[in-house]
Amino acid sequence: MTQVNLDQVYAEVKRLRIELKSIEKSLDSLVESLIPVEKISPEEEKELREIEKEMEQGKYVTLEEVMKPGVKKRARVPRTAVKKGI
Repeated sequence: MTQVNLDQVYAEVKRLRIELKSIEKSLDSLVESLIPVEKISPEEEKELREIEKEMEQGKYVTLEEVMKPGVKKRARVPRTAVKKGI
């Protein structure tokens, strides 16, 4: 049985991290090429930014709360990717 020293383990972990980053970049490129780009109006962009800020602050509502009758619903966000630098 061969002995492995700490330097060899570190080198292997470093190599694996580099390989993983490469795979992640490839997957990101693939996703971007497969998901259609959706154009949005300035109003929709503003609303998306507001929603993003609310999420960052931890604000949310439950699905049950949204589905209650009489609750004012926000504009629906399209399921396609939004390419606006948000």
